[in-house]
Amino acid sequence: MKLDMVGIIVESMEEAVLFYERLGFQALGEKEADYVELAHEGIRISLNTKKMIEGIYGYPPKSAGDKIELAFLCASPEEINQICEKMKQFGYEIFKEPWHAFWGQHYAIIKDADGNLLSLFCNE
Repeated sequence: MKLDMVGIIVESMEEAVLFYERLGFQALGEKEADYVELAHEGIRISLNTKKMIEGIYGYPPKSAGDKIELAFLCASPEEINQICEKMKQFGYEIFKEPWHAFWGQHYAIIKDADGNLLSLFCNE
């Protein structure tokens, strides 16, 4: 068995696609669809509307709780700092500003359009 895809449930596909494009990903397919994949090498990343997920689950997905966090490997501390500054200028929340973590990585945590926590890190 192998992990193939991470699906992110979103309230507004338009806002989610805009966030992830600003973060540096390219949306594949129709940006207004209930399901959109992001161009990414390795594990696939999909954006899924709550409406679509409700049709699959048979009930509305829960929207509360910090249950999972995606962590994106970056090339350098400078890249992390630049991404955080860019996303801040777009009005997105930087949950934890870039810092040198005690475990030896440069690290930052931002929130996506739905409040999901995304870690940006690189080894120092």
